[in-house]
Amino acid sequence: MTAMKMRIGICEDDPFTLATLDASLVAKEVEVVFAETSAPNALEKFSELTPHAVLIDLHLGSGPTGLDLAKSLRGISPSVGLVFLTSFESPRLLDRNFEELPAGSQYLNKQELASVDQILHALQNSVSKNRKSTFVESSDVAGLTNRQLEVLEMIANGKSNQQIAKQLALSAKAVEGISLRIAKRLGTKNDQSGNQRIQMAKAYLRSIGRFDN
Repeated sequence: MTAMKMRIGICEDDPFTLATLDASLVAKEVEVVFAETSAPNALEKFSELTPHAVLIDLHLGSGPTGLDLAKSLRGISPSVGLVFLTSFESPRLLDRNFEELPAGSQYLNKQELASVDQILHALQNSVSKNRKSTFVESSDVAGLTNRQLEVLEMIANGKSNQQIAKQLALSAKAVEGISLRIAKRLGTKNDQSGNQRIQMAKAYLRSIGRFDN
């Protein structure tokens, strides 16, 4: 399918990003039939306009996620192309019960995006006859267990081991053990300055697109 013939929808909760994506794809001669900031609105427009593919942000604020929207879209049209454009290195960082993306989904990280042509290429791949999913699970933060992710998120939010232990109904020693296993998995070094926890927090924030360096 050529760009000239492609009709797409966009669901992105940030209005500025949504407008930028809309204008950039229209400039590539893609027909954007809807551009919505919420899953319910996108689902309603999809039912009316049935585009070939939908570009979806994974995290859509409060309410249904991009994963929820994608499942609903495939329920209406099993052939619709799906492209996720997100700051999350893995869907597991949004939904720890995540198992797999819908078949043939394309997964793009906003932090690694160099040009709109990458989005266009992903949209074209999402509707090809032999489409294959592009998502590959990373081995660092996203490779942690659910419990380790839970503890790491709390560390990133500035909680001490004692506070984490109380919230999770664990002993402080158990939390310390979990923290050490996280640090080993992430390759962060231990010293007396507390720098290890800072590095762990930075690793988590980078994985969800909230820390650039």
